[in-house]
Amino acid sequence: MKVTQEVLPDSQVGLEIEIPSELSQKTYDQVLNKLMSTTTIPGFRKGKVPKPVFLQRIGVTQFKATVLQELLEKAIQSAIKQEEITAIGNYQLRSSFEELVAQYQPGETLTISASVDVPPGSP
Repeated sequence: MKVTQEVLPDSQVGLEIEIPSELSQKTYDQVLNKLMSTTTIPGFRKGKVPKPVFLQRIGVTQFKATVLQELLEKAIQSAIKQEEITAIGNYQLRSSFEELVAQYQPGETLTISASVDVPPGSP
């Protein structure tokens, strides 16, 4: 995963993270399988809903938002660990979530921007 760091004011570090296409597709498939096996849709047994019916009932945009939340969490935590950043608290997304949902296509590279708080004086 390609990560670019930027020192921000107020003891923050900015991260620009390029999420590889393999991770994008893998996360999409994992979330899809998990939700399809646990979601109840009238007329179908649990776990036996066809993918097109599932996506129609849930809504493609809503599903992409769910996948993106999972993907962001994984990517940012992985970037913090990879770059050995001493993060305090949670991350803040600097990219617009709505734009990311509109841009997101499973199996394609996605670039996100986030920031994390670090102890004062840390790089």
